[in-house]
Amino acid sequence: MTSPAVLGVDVGGSSVKALLVDARSPLSIPPEPLFRDRMTTPLADPVDGLAEIVRQVRGERSLQRVVLSIPGLVDQANGVVIRSTNIPSLDGCHLGERLGALLGVPVDVVNDGHAAAVAEATWGAGAGSDDSFVLALGTGIAGAHVVDGTVVPGAHGSAGELGHITVEPDGALCSCGRRGCLETIIGAPALRTAWNSAGGEGGPRSLLAAFGAGEARAQGIVFHAASALAEALLTLCALVDPGRIVVGGGLAQAPHALVTLAEGLVGERATFHRVPPIVPATLGGWAGANGCVLLGLQAG
Repeated sequence: MTSPAVLGVDVGGSSVKALLVDARSPLSIPPEPLFRDRMTTPLADPVDGLAEIVRQVRGERSLQRVVLSIPGLVDQANGVVIRSTNIPSLDGCHLGERLGALLGVPVDVVNDGHAAAVAEATWGAGAGSDDSFVLALGTGIAGAHVVDGTVVPGAHGSAGELGHITVEPDGALCSCGRRGCLETIIGAPALRTAWNSAGGEGGPRSLLAAFGAGEARAQGIVFHAASALAEALLTLCALVDPGRIVVGGGLAQAPHALVTLAEGLVGERATFHRVPPIVPATLGGWAGANGCVLLGLQAG
């Protein structure tokens, strides 16, 4: 008889990453996967579609717990998806309860950024520090403060929104309704717009490649973005005082020019701030699924 397993399911707008591990796996290191694969997100009927994915992945093996990470606002205590921009059909869904009833297994539902942050803080670049702030740079800017392996969510579950720190009070209008948020400068769409407006072609990777080649137009845009990120990181240091800052997401992958430049500016501009090590994330696109597995193992 095989031992029970824990299944982590990282649900994205286009794909689902499933990671199955032995429920007896130690918490100290990432466990060897029993199954690991990526599937298409069942957008038309996500509840039944996710239940079917779980059935396919587990096969004949018994499940001890399933943990799903969802992009959007999540009431983790009750397993409710409050709002998911990428999967709007889940808005208001008691996903944990409904999936649990279909599968006969305890199902937890967590925010995708929180899952990825817990994994990076415990098994990734934050390992060895009991206090890490994990930042993900991509289309938006996500963040989470992880202390002793647990996300500090704030009184209303919305702590860590570094992307909505104002860095230019009279800047561009943000999707949140305010102006000059960090996201309006360093988010991937903002970088693409700035680069294309300057006559460049392509998106952030093209911009960073041109920056590396010494192109003047790219130099100005990247320095502006790095300067904004540096100011946000200094604010983070002043308010949170993390022991380590882990930077991940698509924009933090090679080339690392933007993050490296921001790190240098933080060091130059810091006064009373205690600037911690600023390190690149190491778990890549599977951080969310790893975080789900870790949370499942912790829950027992």
